[in-house]
Order: sequence, then structure tokens, then C-alpha cells
Amino acid sequence: MNKLLKTTLAVLLLATTALQAQIEINDNISVTGFVDMSVSKTDSEMTRSTSNSAAVNNAADADGSSGNLDQAEIDFILNFDKISGQVDLNYLGANDGEGKIGEFDLEQAFIRYDLGDGGDVEAGKFLSYMGFETFEPTGLYQYSYAYDIRNAIPGHHSGVRYNYNDDFLSLGLSLLDSVYRPDGGIQDSGHGVEAKIAIKPIEGLTIFLGFAQDSQDGAAEDSDLINFWTSYETGNITWALELNEYDFGAMNSGSQFLVMANLGLTDRTGLTFRVSEDAQDFKGGDTATKFTVSPNFSVNDNLGFLFELSQTDYGSEGTVTSLLSKRSSRSNPFGLST
Repeated sequence: MNKLLKTTLAVLLLATTALQAQIEINDNISVTGFVDMSVSKTDSEMTRSTSNSAAVNNAADADGSSGNLDQAEIDFILNFDKISGQVDLNYLGANDGEGKIGEFDLEQAFIRYDLGDGGDVEAGKFLSYMGFETFEPTGLYQYSYAYDIRNAIPGHHSGVRYNYNDDFLSLGLSLLDSVYRPDGGIQDSGHGVEAKIAIKPIEGLTIFLGFAQDSQDGAAEDSDLINFWTSYETGNITWALELNEYDFGAMNSGSQFLVMANLGLTDRTGLTFRVSEDAQDFKGGDTATKFTVSPNFSVNDNLGFLFELSQTDYGSEGTVTSLLSKRSSRSNPFGLST
């Protein structure tokens, strides 16, 4: 068997303090945001082929060097007692994945009405419930996402949803225009649904189970996703496990898993270990097993540096080695101990 080894060394350089800080315009409106930049060098020993899947050919094409402003975001936070909301404006650089390279985009815009007793209703364009790893790069413990073949975790979508949260239980039900529409926009045909339940039975432990189904006119089958993850924070260590099963129709189904540990070495330094796999379960499907080590250093609450070394084994197509440098900005970057 040929092997594809993808080695990634990533340095995350994050936004300025001013961009990360939340600025209060008045009692009802505040503004926050971040800037995300990266530098990368990739050496590929793979060969593009018409017999390869798109995921394998994308890895084969990853050869070269780049420096990118990956993302810049400005978020407007609205709070009018029982009515609140958020509007996120997003500049997407070379790694947006949705065909909007170098454009400003309305990432999300929703309003929320507080029903009291832990319940609320949201309407508009908002982020999916699914997935352990955060959608925004500033919330990741490492540079890359876990899965390299199929992006089964949805992003933003449009609809209405009900949420309930208390100290022990979290429930959610979304009625959507589409679970997987690439830009989260509204379309004339089809519908989707998401549901979640999460519990916190003891301090530091979260257990999450989610389901998503997308039904679109003209599609032979529905697209289904089951997402399970659990995380446990004890002292300065965070453990996480995720399992996904997806079925998007013929020749488009599979399973995914990740196991992660994040160790806060000091209040400014941390280290993340992750093992993940993305396996298609049909004849001729690809499998990618990924090993990731990611040390990080936080200069302050708004500026951090993150390094990543990843190795991805695709099985039979060759090797790819990448050296990347990237930023991360959020309050307490990388989940360091305090």
C-alpha cells in the first residue's frame, strides 16, 4: 500500500488586542472580532489522478508555500433585555472552503427571544449544534480540523430553533431551510432538521448527542448525521472523544472519530495531542488517519502563537509534508489553565 503522510507544522499568529477586545457602543450594542493569519510550506509526493477521490487530489495539489490572511471578523452583539441577537461580518481569505475567497460575507445574523426558565427561540442564520471542534479558528486547540476527507459537520444555516439550558441539561431543536447549504442561505426547495441533547452529570464532564437530517427536492436520499462527543476537564487537562456516522446517499457514507487531550503546562503554555480518523465505508472509499501534536504559547488574553505537527496517512496515494504558521485570538487562547 502506498501511504500519504501529511506533516503540518503550524504557527498561529493572532489578532491585535484592540480587535479581540469587546467594545461597548452603548448599553445595548457592543462590537468584537478577530484577525486570523497563517504561513505554510507543503511538500507533496502525491500524484493527481482521475481515479483518485477529490479529497486525495486536493492533498496532492497541496504542494508549495503560502501566506494568507485567512479570516477577519467583526461581530455586533445586541442586547435589549428579553430580545438579543448577533450579526457577524466575515472576510474570508484563501481557506474559506465555500467559494468566497477574498470576499466579505454575512456569516450569521439572528435574533433571540428569552422565554424565561432557561428557554429561548432563535430565528435567522446561525451556527449548527454539531461538532466538538469549534467553527471559528480562534476556539481551536490546534491549527487544523480533525477530518481530511469529508466535512460531515455542518456550518451555518437558516431557520428557527428552540433552545433550553440549565446547569445539568441542554436541549435544542432546529427547523431549517437546509442543513448543508454551503453559504447558509435560503433556497426554495427542501428542508432540514437538527436536534441535540447534552448533559453535565458531574463537574467538568459534558456528554453530547446530536442528529441532523437534510431533505432536498430531487435528491435520491436524505443526508443523515449522528454526532456524539464527550469532554472532561479536570485540573489543567481537557480530554475529548468524538464519534460521527454520516450517510449522504450512495457512495457517500462513512464514520469519523477523534480523541484529544489538551494539557495546560502553565498559565501561558499548553500542549495538545489528537488522533483522528475519517473513513468512507463503501467499496473504493478513502481512509485518512491523522496524528496531531500542537504546542502553544499565549502572550496575553488576546495574542497567542500555536505550532502544529500533523501526519495524515491516506493509505495508498503518497506523502505530503507541510510546514504552517498561523495565529489565534480569543480570550484565553487555546484553553490554557488559569
